[in-house]
Amino acid sequence: MMKEKFRMTDEDFKSYTGDIGMGTVKLDAPCRLAKEHLDVLAGIVGKDNVTTEDYPRLAVAYGKTGYDAARLRQHQIDSLPDAVVYPGTTEEVECIVAYCTQQRIPLYVYGGGSSVTRGVEPTMGGISLDMRKRFNKVLDFNEVDKTITVQSGMSGPKLEETLNNAKQLFGAKRAYTCGHFPQSFEYSSVGGWVVTRGAGQNSTYYGCISDIVLSQKYATPIGTIRTSHYPREATGPNLNQIMMGSDSRIFLKTGRRPGQLPGR
Repeated sequence: MMKEKFRMTDEDFKSYTGDIGMGTVKLDAPCRLAKEHLDVLAGIVGKDNVTTEDYPRLAVAYGKTGYDAARLRQHQIDSLPDAVVYPGTTEEVECIVAYCTQQRIPLYVYGGGSSVTRGVEPTMGGISLDMRKRFNKVLDFNEVDKTITVQSGMSGPKLEETLNNAKQLFGAKRAYTCGHFPQSFEYSSVGGWVVTRGAGQNSTYYGCISDIVLSQKYATPIGTIRTSHYPREATGPNLNQIMMGSDSRIFLKTGRRPGQLPGR
């Protein structure tokens, strides 16, 4: 149908002379951060978890819009972090946020990288926190209140696999599901779901991510903020709904078995 619509034949697909993006990444964009800043960051997360190399910096520069793909294909680099940092604990994130606030260093967070709003693009340079490498662990599983505590860099498939195997991993009585399956599920992170207030194909069944999140913890320029760990409160505005955004730890309601209807 496509061939017919655009009057194309097999000859049009036999060769391609454009760039397919398999070349070595080499940028003419040196890091602009002072060595003293890099040394402090290395002291927080370890020397091996701070990099100014070209490929890691480009890997967190763009999301997944058509505009992003076109710019990469044409080697058009409009935004680039000066350094990429891989935090592994909440305490490390808090220290990094505090230091960047004190030194007025731009700070960005990169989760799964599936953003289609240009929300991960480091337009001011500075530092990008890549959560995929180390900030992706389960911190707690509670079968009594049906919650799991995870770090925000955990991918959607990893979270679902963990819950599906709760019996083997945590000695749970049954398998569970998060029930959140956005179109970006395979390539997005739990933190990304929350920062975008994500919805997906099954949102009419289990609800949007804003319905599933129970409580959150944030590292902010004015200190650490943690919302209360209750399903419902009658004490004024819902801080969870107000604070949906960049996070460091997220509690998710997981009190459903795969296929179980809400309310049963």
